Amino acid sequence: MEEMNNELKQELRKHERFPFREDILIDGTRMHTSMDISEGGLYISTIQSYGENDLIHITIPFQGENLTVKAQVRYCQPGIGMGVLFIDLNAEQRDKIRKLIESISGKPAQPVSGGKNVLLVEDNNTARQAIRNALDKEGFSVIEAMDGIEAMKFIAEQDLDLIVLDLYMKGIDGLKVLSVLKTNPKWKELPVIVCSGHDTQEVRDKVMNAGADEFLSKRGTSPARLAQSAKTLLQKRHKS
Repeated sequence: MEEMNNELKQELRKHERFPFREDILIDGTRMHTSMDISEGGLYISTIQSYGENDLIHITIPFQGENLTVKAQVRYCQPGIGMGVLFIDLNAEQRDKIRKLIESISGKPAQPVSGGKNVLLVEDNNTARQAIRNALDKEGFSVIEAMDGIEAMKFIAEQDLDLIVLDLYMKGIDGLKVLSVLKTNPKWKELPVIVCSGHDTQEVRDKVMNAGADEFLSKRGTSPARLAQSAKTLLQKRHKS
């Protein structure tokens, strides 16, 4: 995937994004799952490959009915997902999308201004909250992802300084995320800390050989220690 320029990133971020996991139909034939929605577009989980700027029609469930809108593919991560922008919406379509978003609870997944941006990828809600609290105390701006699909979406759309990555998750696991990162020239230098409960030597070797900067065992690492490791790693990177 070619590097998105700053103008495109701003365009993708100009609306608040809300979690929206629903089955949607593309071009009336292919069923996929959306991950989040804004008034400007969607992020869609798909193994199908689409070209940048491809025009598609998306059918979205809306209050027991279907809403079909035209959209343009802005970037695609083959085997993972793609970001699309709604285009040529009429007044009725815009109003329905606005009402749909108003009915969705949850916070937009964007970092707050201030510290270094850390993407925290963890499928366990309790563990994710504890780690987030520790990272917050160290002054980081934290973006949360519950699985590898959400992680890849944020990696494509956000300016990140560090990733804290769980290993075994449903769908796209941490090793797959790590592989995508380290084989892509745009992201291969992005520091990654893997924190997993699977801490055998074999797993450690596999993770480090895949390009992780550090491996931490969940059983032997407190959230506070993980946050300190993140801070230390970024300090080392800055000095080098």
